[in-house]
Amino acid sequence: MKLIFAITCLLLSTTCLADQFSMRRCMILPITDTAGNSLGFKVYENLERHLKREKWCEYVSSSEIIEVFSKYRDKLPEFLKDPNVLKTVAQRLEIGTIIRVNLEYGVDSITVAADIVGENGVDIYFGEKILINKIDIYDVNSALVNWMNLYESTIPYDGKVLGILGDQVTFKVAGNKRVAIGQEFKLKRFIKKRRHPLLKKIVEWDSEVIAKGKIFNVSKGQALGVIKVYTSKHKVLAGDWVRLEKFNPRKIHDDKNFSRYEKQKFGRLGDLSLSFVLSSHTTTTTAVTGSNKVNGFLYGISAELESWITRNYFVGGEFSKMLGNLSKSSGTPAADTPGQNVGVLKLVGGYKYLPMGFFYGPQINLYSGWAKYSYAMDVSATDGYGSNSFSGILFGAGGSMPLKKGIRVIGSGEIMPFGDFTDDDNLYGSKKSISSLVIELGALYQWNPNIKIKGSFKNISNSGKFSGQNSELKYSDSGFKLGGVIGF
Repeated sequence: MKLIFAITCLLLSTTCLADQFSMRRCMILPITDTAGNSLGFKVYENLERHLKREKWCEYVSSSEIIEVFSKYRDKLPEFLKDPNVLKTVAQRLEIGTIIRVNLEYGVDSITVAADIVGENGVDIYFGEKILINKIDIYDVNSALVNWMNLYESTIPYDGKVLGILGDQVTFKVAGNKRVAIGQEFKLKRFIKKRRHPLLKKIVEWDSEVIAKGKIFNVSKGQALGVIKVYTSKHKVLAGDWVRLEKFNPRKIHDDKNFSRYEKQKFGRLGDLSLSFVLSSHTTTTTAVTGSNKVNGFLYGISAELESWITRNYFVGGEFSKMLGNLSKSSGTPAADTPGQNVGVLKLVGGYKYLPMGFFYGPQINLYSGWAKYSYAMDVSATDGYGSNSFSGILFGAGGSMPLKKGIRVIGSGEIMPFGDFTDDDNLYGSKKSISSLVIELGALYQWNPNIKIKGSFKNISNSGKFSGQNSELKYSDSGFKLGGVIGF
């Protein structure tokens, strides 16, 4: 129990995932032997070197875990058979293949036993034992390498789906797999595992083919494909299995035209965000009655749309409405409790830079468009209160970065360098200068495949200087938005 607690302490900085981890993400437990680990460490090094070189799995260093295990050397073989310990290790490293090796010495002989354990700490995916009639590290490593190759051939998939966009699918593939544009693949849905009734080993994986497709882009261990045929009523989901068809150069032809067609294929999909907004609003004027400031809380709703023309180009828009009552903060305004109504209308288009694919890694957006910020206060000519708006061409940059699985941090900034000012009540003279700045920071949580929860802090600042007696006007909103993002 002490060991489980020690490893669990390492989990405080991570989130235990409910999804099944990939069997192509592996680690090696400390290798135990009956001679004080004199041979075990060398075997560990050689096996680790082989896994890194062959790349059939994404090897994960277990240095942190080994450091914890080193404190329990006397009971290490017992702990390495404890399902709770192994499950905790798998969650910490987010792995689906745990390699456990034990060496037992005899008289001029050594027994090598290897088990490959699943993420739940119970399932044995592969197990072998051999007696070698001499103590030779070369023979030990040869046996382990052969077993690793045999196990790799039993893994029921070549990769896993990372994300879906209409009929386009992004998936990760093992480094030792040949992947080419035009290559065909099958998407499978896991159903259940079958265990041997006596040995308790996993002997079969039941799955169902749900779709077939073809690859049209490859980059850094990932592939982008398009689904051509659905063979099931099930929708493809992140985590589904990918099985690559055998690479056949004769069958793969006209790759450039195929890739170009799929990249330019129109995608009528995107995200619709609906949020509740609570904002701290401040209106500051330099007017006939002097410098005045009123503030208060505004409440409202916000709707935002992002539609993907292709994976890299998008269009979007925003409509927001907030209202509330303000109260005097400073100065001597004649109307010290005005009502305020704020509206936002925005239309943009831009380019999405995706260094690691649409669903994986950071996303950087560069965009431009038109925006209008409308303000309607209870009219007071001497205080500079009235109905007016700031509008013009905007330029913005933003993006998102994965923090943990299912969680992304988001941010954006916008400026309106050549804004216009419309004065509905003719309270201000000709404009001297206009400035507009919008900054937003927040996070997205993937609640289910089609819905995200969004929370963010947003600051909107619009100000102007004028030639009349009412010479300055500034609006500032610092608000919190909470809502949902629906994929369509």
